[in-house]
Amino acid sequence: MMFNLWLLLTLGLAFILQGCATLPKEFREIPVKKEITLSQVLSSPEIYKNSQVLWGGKIVNCLNKDDITLLEIVQFPLDLEGKPKADTTSEGRFLVETPQFLDCAIYTPGKLITVAGVFKDLRDGKIGEKSYKFPVLEGKAFHLWKEEVKVQVEAYPYYYWWYPYWYPWWYCPCFCP
Repeated sequence: MMFNLWLLLTLGLAFILQGCATLPKEFREIPVKKEITLSQVLSSPEIYKNSQVLWGGKIVNCLNKDDITLLEIVQFPLDLEGKPKADTTSEGRFLVETPQFLDCAIYTPGKLITVAGVFKDLRDGKIGEKSYKFPVLEGKAFHLWKEEVKVQVEAYPYYYWWYPYWYPWWYCPCFCP
């Protein structure tokens, strides 16, 4: 009897925790390796060529060409739900190429994005005046995160001011009958 109770509680907890941290629906059918990081790919690109990865970050640039859309993204680590944690340190930048048309009026610089794609190769480019090798992903699925608006609400404490003319004399805290 006790074993059945523990089994039931363990299974219930497992189902509850499974529902707490899920990826967005765009990534559920795509088998990706979340453990492959940008720094691993930069250090040994030949090992990870044609690997499905899940990376995210903040959009720096969007460019529509005749046959592809090109996104330049500053990489940030992902949380359990796949959202980039923009308040942490970045491992670098990467490029995403996709044959889909992504409207650059929607995919604007500064927005957070998560991308599932296939790592193709490294491409030489520049960040300002500095030369940089960009990992290039062939984008398969995208999730653009909504901008969070944080509101600080300050609750003012309620001060009890007793005014003797508002209440009968027996409500007065200083009179004890």
